[in-house]
Amino acid sequence: MAFSFELDESLAFPVFSLEGSLMERHEAQELLDETAELFAEKKARIILDLQALDYLNSSGLNVLINIFTRARNAGGEVIMCNINDKLLRLLVITKLDAVIQQTKTTDEAIQVLSVGKSEQKNEAWYSVGPAM
Repeated sequence: MAFSFELDESLAFPVFSLEGSLMERHEAQELLDETAELFAEKKARIILDLQALDYLNSSGLNVLINIFTRARNAGGEVIMCNINDKLLRLLVITKLDAVIQQTKTTDEAIQVLSVGKSEQKNEAWYSVGPAM
């Protein structure tokens, strides 16, 4: 399935719902442009909802790292939520789970962003089963 995303700005923080397979940077150029625009407007606290994201390779990981880095450089934060087990294992293997904060739900992500940087550690959010 091709990569796509939807932006919902009706909540307390912008929520980007990612869908499909993210395998090439050019597939995510519009996402990168949208996030850069928000960061330029000082809206640097965002949520990435990964519930419908089926697949992510190294190029897709690079896109997430790019968004995270830009948000931090703008004084903001990125929270990933609704991560399926397959993607979570990838984040654990690459150790991105220790860098980019995750929550189980969008509501939890909104709560974390509302109070600023959470002091909770990511291991409290998920447990990862054996690698496949």
